[in-house]
Amino acid sequence: MDPYHFLVGEFKKDTAFDPAAASAQLFAWFAQIGEPVERYGNRRGKIVKFSQRNYEKMLFAPETDGICLLSPRIVPPDEADEAVNCDAQAIYASRSPLMLSIHAGKLALAPLFDGARAIPGLFEHCEYLYCYAETQGYGTGYALGYRQLDEAHPMTFGIPCPANNWAAIQRRGQEDAHLRDVYAINGFTQAKLDALPPARRQALRDAMLADGRCEAHGAWTFWYLPPEELEAARAALNAHAMLGAYINN
Repeated sequence: MDPYHFLVGEFKKDTAFDPAAASAQLFAWFAQIGEPVERYGNRRGKIVKFSQRNYEKMLFAPETDGICLLSPRIVPPDEADEAVNCDAQAIYASRSPLMLSIHAGKLALAPLFDGARAIPGLFEHCEYLYCYAETQGYGTGYALGYRQLDEAHPMTFGIPCPANNWAAIQRRGQEDAHLRDVYAINGFTQAKLDALPPARRQALRDAMLADGRCEAHGAWTFWYLPPEELEAARAALNAHAMLGAYINN
C-alpha cells in the first residue's frame, strides 16, 4: 500500500473555530503543494464536489465547526472510499486535530512540515504537533483517534491500538500530562512543555539532548529524530509512562 505523509497539530483547549481564517490557510496549503481542491465535506458529513457557492454557504453556516478538503480522485468513485480516494487531504475542525496528508511520492515529510509552518497562522492555535509516514487509511484514522483497518494493519484481537489509546487519554482529559508518542518531527509550545509533570518534563529534556536534534522557533521547540534513534527515544520516555499511545485502556 502506498505511503502517505501526515502532519497532525493538536489544538489548545477552548480554541475558537474561525472558518474564514482556517479555510484561507488550508487553501493556501493546497496551492503550495500544487494540488487543486476537488471535493469537500458538507454539513451532513458527506463528501461532495467542490462548488464555491455551496462551500461558502456551508462554511459560514452557524452550525459548521470544521472543514475537510480533498484533492482530485485517484480512482473512480465506486472503487474506493471517498474519504481516502485522493493524494492530499486537509482537516481543520473544533473536535479533532489539524491534519494535513499527502502521498509520499508527491512530497517528503520535511517539506510537508516546513511548508505548513510557513503558512501564516496555521499553527497559531496548536500546542503540540507531530509528523509521520503511514498508509493512508490507517494514518488518517490514527490522526483522528480511531483504528482504521487496511491490508497493512489487519484486525489484531487482544492487542490495543495506539490510536484508540490516545483517544482514551484525551477523553479522560489527561493529555496535558502525556505525549502521544515520538515521531520523525515533534513540536511543543512552551505551554505544552510546562504542563508536563516535572519528572516527565525533565525526562523529555534529557531525551531531546540524547537523541536527534532540537530547534527553537519563537514559541515552539521542534525535535527531529532520525529513524535509527526513534526506538531509543521511545524507550526512554516510556520508562516514565508518558507516551499515551502505549498506555492501554
